[in-house]
Amino acid sequence: MRSSSSFYLSRLDHLRFFAAALVVLFHHFHFYIPFTRFNNPIASLINEGHVGIGLFMVLSGFIFSVLTAGKSVQYGQFLFNRLVRIYPLYAFAVVFAVTLMVYQKQKDVGVGTILEWLLLFRPPTISELWQFAHLWTIPVEFTFYVLFPFLHLFYQRKGISYFIGLLALLLLMRTGVFLEFGSVRFLAYETLFGRLDQFLLGYIAGQCYVHDRGEKVLRSPLALAAAAVLALGMVWQLNQMGGSPNMGAWWWTIWPLVEAVCWALLVLSYLFQRWALPKWADSLLAQGGVLSFALYVCHPFVISVVAPRVGIIPFSHNELVNVIGTGLLTALPASLAVSLLLNRLIEKPFLDFRRPYVRKLEGAAVATPPQSAMQ
Repeated sequence: MRSSSSFYLSRLDHLRFFAAALVVLFHHFHFYIPFTRFNNPIASLINEGHVGIGLFMVLSGFIFSVLTAGKSVQYGQFLFNRLVRIYPLYAFAVVFAVTLMVYQKQKDVGVGTILEWLLLFRPPTISELWQFAHLWTIPVEFTFYVLFPFLHLFYQRKGISYFIGLLALLLLMRTGVFLEFGSVRFLAYETLFGRLDQFLLGYIAGQCYVHDRGEKVLRSPLALAAAAVLALGMVWQLNQMGGSPNMGAWWWTIWPLVEAVCWALLVLSYLFQRWALPKWADSLLAQGGVLSFALYVCHPFVISVVAPRVGIIPFSHNELVNVIGTGLLTALPASLAVSLLLNRLIEKPFLDFRRPYVRKLEGAAVATPPQSAMQ
């Protein structure tokens, strides 16, 4: 995690890479195998790898919470920094997608539709090219940025009770939508009214982290193992209940919150660990985290190019092993290679425009995170 602040936690980059890799393997997996129920939890994790998006949302809230603890946020500068961070690559992907729609698919794309894309709205045409359908998450993420300075201020004034009230309101709204329309999956999965739960839980986890709340329990390796098992069990249960395609399930009313709690516990327990990875492993995983946004943006197009030409590598007689192994050896490295170029040529040059956006509050003590997590 690097920002205009000098503060850095390499373990957050580890988790960002893990989230991005999950989504990459998810799309590669479903290039060959449709959604189904698996008794194998690892297969369920890849089959439901879209949950990496939820981890991204939790990490966003966590990162901003840690960076702004005990500080005030300058709204305009904060939004400028976020635009500089995400917009150049997002706009590059949008222009590329529109170009393909016009010249390769012979679609009539009007100026209004293009502006909807570029203004971070979600036009219906975003789904016409599956290689870019995942861009829906970026407008949702940007909505978090618009709200964050206010959420941060209200948390400082009212405490955690304000966030609990917001979570209750979101749950009530999703319940009402389900009762009225018989389905709430779209709202819970693809809009602010589901994903905000994850951002808010990430923020709360960040406050726990900077104030060492729960550190004595979660620093144990057993706690990390338990959090990992809980997250894996959560994903397996999602798969058993029909997963993402189950549009009419009632449990979508609570699922964003369930997913958020599991990911927040995993993030906290991983960051509180006192052991350190070897430097080479830490550096490699951290670099993957640096590339995570570019990796997320480019990987479906890379998969659409690479997968049909490589096919499935026959490691064994088990199709699941072959598909997952092929994804690890082809789709993920190829996407990383492209994301490295995107990062160097599009993302990185714009990052120099970022400026500090926080000021220390008078009389506020800024908590220092445990040094073990900064390895």
